[in-house]
Parts: sequence; C-alpha cells; structure tokens
Amino acid sequence: MKDKFPEIYKNKIENLKSQVQKDFYYHADEKNTEQTSSDIRNKKDDLNQDKIDVVRKINNIFKRPDYVYQADVTIMLKKGENINKKIIGIKDNYILTTDGEKIYLDDVLDIK
Repeated sequence: MKDKFPEIYKNKIENLKSQVQKDFYYHADEKNTEQTSSDIRNKKDDLNQDKIDVVRKINNIFKRPDYVYQADVTIMLKKGENINKKIIGIKDNYILTTDGEKIYLDDVLDIK
C-alpha cells in the first residue's frame, strides 16, 4: 500500500496575509541567508527593550519631586532631531505636551 497524502496537504501557501504567517509558517523552498529567524527576533527584542526604556524614563520624570504639572524635557526623535517640549502626561502610546501635541512613543529614541 502506498502512503499518499491527500492533495489538501500538498498545497503551497502562495500569498501570506501577515507578518505572523511569514514568521511562523514553514517554508521549505525559501532560502533566506541574509536574515535568520533568530536575527529577526533579536531586532524585535531590541525595539521592545528601547520602548520599555523610554517608558521607564518618562515614568521617572513624572515621579520626580519637582514635577507638579509639567516637565521640561528634551526629546530625541528617531528622525535625528531634538526638540524641547513641556510634557504633561502619557496616554496609551503617546506623550501629551502643553501645546496639545501628541508625540508617539514609537518615534522617540531617547528623552532627558
């Protein structure tokens, strides 16, 4: 008796719908020599760690005894520019300034 799988198990996935599918589906014919999955994970871990550090620095600014309503900070953006702002709080994924501007945490590289 021949062991044959039904055709349903032989279909190749042509169109990937999301990054999750690309990361977790097995691709036998794909030879990606420039980046391995561990390199991708390391980059994601570094980005997550950077964001955690920025959030920790912001929380430390708000915990200072001289913080009452606003804090003067210098924000280094990922674009390479430094801006001086007065921040009043943090909400979800952005920092609120006294000007009513939202600075997203994904755009922030460092804050002092």
